[in-house]
Parts: sequence; C-alpha cells; structure tokens
Amino acid sequence: MSMSAQQQQQAAQLTPCRFCSNVPTAKTKFRGHRGLIIAMQFRHVDGPFCRDCGLATFRELTSKTLIQGWYSYGSFFIAPFIVLWNLINRGKVASLAPPQPSPYGGAQRPMDPGRPLMARPASIIGVFVPFILIVALITVIALTSDS
Repeated sequence: MSMSAQQQQQAAQLTPCRFCSNVPTAKTKFRGHRGLIIAMQFRHVDGPFCRDCGLATFRELTSKTLIQGWYSYGSFFIAPFIVLWNLINRGKVASLAPPQPSPYGGAQRPMDPGRPLMARPASIIGVFVPFILIVALITVIALTSDS
C-alpha cells in the first residue's frame, strides 16, 4: 500500500534528525570531495536532517570541497558537480521550520550551522583555487614554450 502525499509529509514531520533527534526533518544527502593529485576521496552524509544540522553538514562538506576538491585531474571536473549537488539539496533543509524536540523523546541540541558558506575564509579561497591553478598552468606552459 502506498502512502499519500499527506501521510509522507506527516512521517517526515516525525522522523528524527540523525544527529540531534529533533523534528521536522528532510531526507537528503550531502557530499564532499577531495582531490589528492593521483587519487580522490569521496564522502557523503545521509539524512534525515533537521534544519540546523542539515545546514551545518552542508556548509562543512561544501566548504571543504571548495578548498580541497581541485587537486587531481578528475577532481577539477568533479568538484563543481559536488558543490552544485549540495546547493540543490541545501534547499530541502533550509526551508524547514526551526528544530523542535521529537514527540518520541531523546532530542538533543542541534548542531550550530556556523557562518554562511561564503563567509568562511576557506570557502572564499576555495572559489579562487581553480582560477589560480589555471593561471599557474598557463604560466608554466608559457615559460616552457619559450625555452
């Protein structure tokens, strides 16, 4: 038997956050990526998330991807898709009401979302990393072609 849209919404209202057990939550996934010159690392954290824990997870993984996600051949193309994925899924948690204790108990204080993504120094630097790498590559090519 399939659930109606209203039943699914009510279930989401009562599904506790994976970190703090507060409600309401959204079922989503945030991803992270790290380029390691000859290797890559992928990371993901599955929900459900309350608003605050979801925003904290989004900001942490996306900020780390922006600063660490560019340093291998494939990563240079993968990192932008990871950031885009996270931005799309951010909307699912950002639109939730403030976290409230679950009627089933066990709720804890939600994570602190911290500073917005682009108010974090690592994120700001990370946005410029691909441009710096391209300029460095062009400079190396130009210097070696003159020789």
